Amino acid sequence: MTLTSDEIKFVEFLKSFSQFYWPSHKIAENSKGVSILPHDGNKNEFKMYALDEICHSCSIFKEGGVWFTPKTTDAIWYKKEGDNFFIFLIEFKGDFLCKTSSKCSLVEVVDSLKAKNYYDELSPEITSLDKIVDKYSDRMLNGLASKPLETVTIALPLIYEEYYTNNNVEYLDIRKFLSSSRIIYRVVSISEDYEPNRQRTRGRSYRCSNMIPSACKKLARERHDKELEASYESSLQTYHRRYEKAGIVFSAGFVDNIAFNNFIENYLK
Repeated sequence: MTLTSDEIKFVEFLKSFSQFYWPSHKIAENSKGVSILPHDGNKNEFKMYALDEICHSCSIFKEGGVWFTPKTTDAIWYKKEGDNFFIFLIEFKGDFLCKTSSKCSLVEVVDSLKAKNYYDELSPEITSLDKIVDKYSDRMLNGLASKPLETVTIALPLIYEEYYTNNNVEYLDIRKFLSSSRIIYRVVSISEDYEPNRQRTRGRSYRCSNMIPSACKKLARERHDKELEASYESSLQTYHRRYEKAGIVFSAGFVDNIAFNNFIENYLK
């Protein structure tokens, strides 16, 4: 591919982190070393840069012994097609985004306690839980929503600042470059049909329910809180649309873990 001078500078910037140039299935590993990506038959061997690891290696996010590392996507890659330079931001999430928020689960617990006539006995606790529900914000949803935003506006500019300071290279206006590139954001989550252990029966496979608890529906109407009756994926779509409208990302969406190898073949290579 023929790159412009700025595109070459950006590619060289990424290549300076060669120690974090890893196969996709390795980047997609959790803290226990288990990957959400199938890698039998040489699947998901395509290499990208482990952006989380790059971020954690940079001293620019540390002051006085305190780390303020931004939330970043797990991986970053690039590709040039015609006159367009694409930057791919990939987040691997070992969860089912088809399910409802944990906030709904909390509402169910409170509703269950009330339904079982524990209100007199646990009145102070239930009142406290009601207040918690009112202020509760789902950590997983917030993290997935903020990652592309912090990656583009905080992480990459600051990582580049440290790289430029420590290396004898020509300057790249990284913020301008990112705004002119086509940034593609994809969240890779576990498919409902995913069966990591071939010995398990299909009956043990996870299935997301389309049934939304009535308590969540009721509270969602009362408080105008759509998060209570939406899946993670549905809630995230509203954030993605905002980022697209604001020009922060060119495209945002979702890929099942079992389909990611096809995504690699069709878009990343």
